[in-house]
Amino acid sequence: MSSYTLDYAFKAWAKVHPVEKLAVDFERKLSMALRFYVIPELDPAAPRLKPKQLDQYAQSLDLEKLKRAVAIFDHHTEAAMADGKLSPRTRANYRSVLVQFVNWMEEQVWWRELSFDLKTEVAPFRAKLDEKLTQKRFPSYGLKQNEVSETLGQEIKDFLQFRALGDKNLRKSRREQRRAQGNEGGSRPKLDMAKSATLKKEEEVILRFLGWYRSYHPENENNLSINLLTDIEALDDFTYWAVTHRGISYSAGLHAVATGIAIAKWANYAQCNRHNWSDIPLILDLQDLQNEYSEIYKQEKQKKQSAKWAKKELSHEDARKVVQYLHLLCAPGYGKHDPDTGEFLKHGNRPDSAIVRAWQVYIITKFLVYCPVRQEEIRQLELGKTLFRHLDKESNPYYIVRIKKHKRSHLGKDRHYQLPNFLTADLDLWIYKWRPLMEKSIQTLEGWMNFWGRPFDKVERMEERLESARQGIVSDKVKQSVEDYIQQEEIRLQGALNRHDAWEEAKNNLDSHNYLFFMMAKGEAVSFGQPHIVSSIWTIVKQAIAQATTALFGETKWTNPHALRHIAEKHIRLLNKSDALESFGTLIGHSKEMGDEYAAQITTSYELSQQVVDDWWL
Repeated sequence: MSSYTLDYAFKAWAKVHPVEKLAVDFERKLSMALRFYVIPELDPAAPRLKPKQLDQYAQSLDLEKLKRAVAIFDHHTEAAMADGKLSPRTRANYRSVLVQFVNWMEEQVWWRELSFDLKTEVAPFRAKLDEKLTQKRFPSYGLKQNEVSETLGQEIKDFLQFRALGDKNLRKSRREQRRAQGNEGGSRPKLDMAKSATLKKEEEVILRFLGWYRSYHPENENNLSINLLTDIEALDDFTYWAVTHRGISYSAGLHAVATGIAIAKWANYAQCNRHNWSDIPLILDLQDLQNEYSEIYKQEKQKKQSAKWAKKELSHEDARKVVQYLHLLCAPGYGKHDPDTGEFLKHGNRPDSAIVRAWQVYIITKFLVYCPVRQEEIRQLELGKTLFRHLDKESNPYYIVRIKKHKRSHLGKDRHYQLPNFLTADLDLWIYKWRPLMEKSIQTLEGWMNFWGRPFDKVERMEERLESARQGIVSDKVKQSVEDYIQQEEIRLQGALNRHDAWEEAKNNLDSHNYLFFMMAKGEAVSFGQPHIVSSIWTIVKQAIAQATTALFGETKWTNPHALRHIAEKHIRLLNKSDALESFGTLIGHSKEMGDEYAAQITTSYELSQQVVDDWWL
């Protein structure tokens, strides 16, 4: 059974079609059309409903059954007219209101959610994103792993190990130190064990900061140390540079200072005798700087809030339209269009890699729209480990998520929730069709190349065409210059060769885990099959929504996974579901108070007043 009933449609219709604005007897005629000629076929066991009984019956009638309502009506009314039980004029009146009601339903986003069938064979034209609207790209400035000296690498390793262990293995040594010094007083500072995501973030911050430091202090290139992140003057210079030259907010400085404080604690743990680190002046100075940056960032954030959300806020209904558009992009065929006019030129078959990649993007985005959990939970999904498939009493499948390690696991509770039924069919398709197809394809080099639409004979033909072009021989179909054609073919050939060379590493990547989703590596073949990271989920969702909103609404929205949590919290409040806010917060993984804050950030005073402006006095 779907989540929508005839009663839902009646109430949605009433909101936009007040009785006083409808034609005379509209509701009575619609009721009779449904009660006399449609419902009896949909449910032969149902008694002939009276007008007052329809409202109650509508609460249980699955709306999906009304997809053939007009055809059913036509069949039965033609028989009734043949028997002389219905006049043509009465039939026309009944049919007019039924068609109007059904046509309106078919225009609603929730009506289109009733079907999971992908009916289109050719993916729609993808509008070109305006590069001016994308975030400005700067060259990377951080140290690369192969630029890290052995000494610096060991220093980073020791620091991260200290952060990972926390108080573990340090308690005894600290106590023994104090006894040896004859100092049993004081209170040791508490050290929490840092999560793996925090450790990765701190390592990234260290490499970025030292990359910047090397550029501005080349004379110290051979003396790089993570202790430089405890130099207040250097931190201030870095933050000023990040804000003025990179266009980054004070968040960059906050991350650097927070990492610097962690490094200072590592370096001074043995000397500290107070639980709040107040006997270590360096840490107090760094905390002062952190407070200063935090206040600036808070003011900065407030000023940028409305401008930021204008570029990424969608209504929840529009987000659901985006999902439907992304579903169309999973079609097996592609259409080639004129890049300037969008005019259709021809179509062809897409390689399996393009179809599977489209399915993954669609399902992840749909997941976050209908169940906007933190994206880390998407990354942790493994069938039989954190994701479980069950059958209800009617043997209908549904999925349960249970995750022990998550952002709020310190509260001692697992994340345990059922997924919306809208996701079941798509997850089944991914789990039992597309993921196995990839696993099978990657077992052999030939299968791997075919998966990418680059079979060996095609690569050979590319090499032959390229060699001919270098000798000045090209097809009459080539419209560009020979030089441009050669450059284009060299890029395509190199891409195919990169796929070829990446096979074994990609196979090992995929064989090393059983996560539901993983990187598809459109641009970097050797990362295929690796588990998703924060940036990869963030990027594919943001890019997909930008592409879809450009095509659907003519306006590009750069909506990211976290923004979908804000959008959902706002949406459920505008629906006046105050009794469900606590439960909804539990579903998506935060408190009702946090949900209130999320919603408030993007809800205008106009939207709030709209809820009560009419009949508030009644």
